[in-house]
Amino acid sequence: MDSSEDNPISIDEMAKRLKCSRGWVQLSIDAGCPQDEEGKLSVRDFMLFQLSNIDRIRKLAGLEPMSTGGSPSDLRPNVKAILTTQLEWLQVRSTQESVKQAAKLVHQKIVAADIN
Repeated sequence: MDSSEDNPISIDEMAKRLKCSRGWVQLSIDAGCPQDEEGKLSVRDFMLFQLSNIDRIRKLAGLEPMSTGGSPSDLRPNVKAILTTQLEWLQVRSTQESVKQAAKLVHQKIVAADIN
């Protein structure tokens, strides 16, 4: 990550920058992702929070717990858990049927490939 990822941005800017829904960003904030006094957050903090708090995010989203394989010293295995969580969340929360179907298809491919 470069230094621009430490600059706080709004929820809408975060969603646009990461190409995810505003609701996904809000879910992470609701789970405890740190924000500054103006309600802005940095990309770095957002990503590290997600990688370190997948269980909290899944619980708040109403999803079953999952084993991630990550540890505080190596969060890389949690990347799959974040992607899987977002895809599962989209299948339930999206208002667009095409998004739900696309999320389901990608989720199925990840599960079938058993990517670690």
